[in-house]
Amino acid sequence: MNDFADDRGLIRLRGIATPSDRSATIDAARRSTLIRLARGVYIHYEAWDQLDPDARYRALVHAASGGLASDELLCGPSALALWRLPTIDGWPSTVHSVRPSRGGGRHSGGLIRHVTSRPDPGEHIDGLPVTSLARTVSDVSATRSLAAGLMAADAAVRGSSARALLRAPLDQDLLLQEAERRPVRHGRTRALTVAQLADARAESPGESLLRASIHLLGLPQPELQWEFRGDSGRRYFVDCYWPDQDFVLEFDGRAKYLDPALRGGRTAEEVLVAEKEREDEIRARVRGMARAGWAVALAPVRLAARLRAAGFLFPGRERR
Repeated sequence: MNDFADDRGLIRLRGIATPSDRSATIDAARRSTLIRLARGVYIHYEAWDQLDPDARYRALVHAASGGLASDELLCGPSALALWRLPTIDGWPSTVHSVRPSRGGGRHSGGLIRHVTSRPDPGEHIDGLPVTSLARTVSDVSATRSLAAGLMAADAAVRGSSARALLRAPLDQDLLLQEAERRPVRHGRTRALTVAQLADARAESPGESLLRASIHLLGLPQPELQWEFRGDSGRRYFVDCYWPDQDFVLEFDGRAKYLDPALRGGRTAEEVLVAEKEREDEIRARVRGMARAGWAVALAPVRLAARLRAAGFLFPGRERR
């Protein structure tokens, strides 16, 4: 039955010519050796187990996109996943599309169809039609949290050289123009805020998350990737730095310790020691320094407490 799977591991009943083979595929699904992703589309459990959450959702998008109309584009989280942009909320169990129309949207199986009065030329990724990069980021910014929008926007203006999808940096002016086109009632203010804050120097989703909370606290945005030279002569670039306060804020994710791909052949203990030496050298050069992981960065009130405890001087009362 593997012979019927396409290069993405998807098995489509409509692509199986022999009735007996179609019946065998349906029987395999009933016996739970295949996973049903959409009507008439399946994938082997073995193939599914090898996919990470991002790839699983992209497989779902491909499975549900067989009946798209010629003027229909995948949008929202579905476009976000195909553009390989980060998400903070996890992926939904539904696939989303949009097309120009005066009628209402409709829900067909796992495909939710939206309508719009704003045209978008769209692009093709992995053979599927999607909203343009600027439109995708603007949609996410308008409909989800500031943190979710900024994570997507920073990644978009930074670009990507990943082999899975080479993505040129998004021109920030295009993102601003797309936000300005939105109706006020459809998230225009939040989309504009994200477009204005987007910064290609933010190197990770965690840094974007920090900057979103910094904005919600009413604090000035820090300089990103500021360079320090330690007494050892090594050069260090910090995530966030306020020159007027001589204060550093670093995002402290676990991936640098736990992900072998990020350890550069070192053990977790070696990475921890190197990080401690780096921090000691930076602290010797600044008035104050704090670190924040995902839980603190996600909660502006906790981040404010962490900053205060480390000596950060707040210019005024924080916005909740």
